[in-house]
Amino acid sequence: MFRRAALWTLIALALLGSALTATARYRRHSSDTPGEFDYYLLSLSWSPAFCLQSPVSPECNGPRRFGFIVHGLWPQNERGWPQNCPSSEPLSDSVAQQISDLMPARKLVYHEWSTHGTCSGLVAPDFFALVRRAHDSVVIPAPYQNPGTAIEQAPETVVSAFMRANPRLPAQSVVATCSNQGAPRLREVHICFDRNLNPRACSEDALREACRAPSLIVPPLR
Repeated sequence: MFRRAALWTLIALALLGSALTATARYRRHSSDTPGEFDYYLLSLSWSPAFCLQSPVSPECNGPRRFGFIVHGLWPQNERGWPQNCPSSEPLSDSVAQQISDLMPARKLVYHEWSTHGTCSGLVAPDFFALVRRAHDSVVIPAPYQNPGTAIEQAPETVVSAFMRANPRLPAQSVVATCSNQGAPRLREVHICFDRNLNPRACSEDALREACRAPSLIVPPLR
């Protein structure tokens, strides 16, 4: 009797593991068809925190001192997100150069196009024009425009600052993420938009990325 119970326990655990794996896979890759997605997520990366870990990156060594830069504009679904969609549309050097003020690392531009931009259903020039529109629609709160010293605050304070600076953003449309090694640092701010770049609430998958630390550090501009 004990052996039979143990056998059923092992079977149940195996099935649970398979189900969790399938759910995680579904959440990651819900579709790979260009243009089939529900909304966009604009990812703004806090460059000073990134440069502490990757000081040789182009954005960390030039004359310009970056604050928030664009990590990407990611097509999302209510569950999961598409990526690496099939596309014959090339990304030209001229288009990559035109977005360099927002995305200074050239490798990042090409990566974002192949991984996420191809899933937008747009040609490369139109996609990066959309990236610029999304970025320009967001007002960076004053405390993060040119901080000369480190700021320590709760993740919710970062979110509240963006909400106050951008009154049209609805609830749960902004997510602050942080590093999970050592003292938590502000990593990125995610802002969700519908396909027409109207602000909207983020999906549960996006909200799960929120920083759970009681406080985080916002490193100053270098």
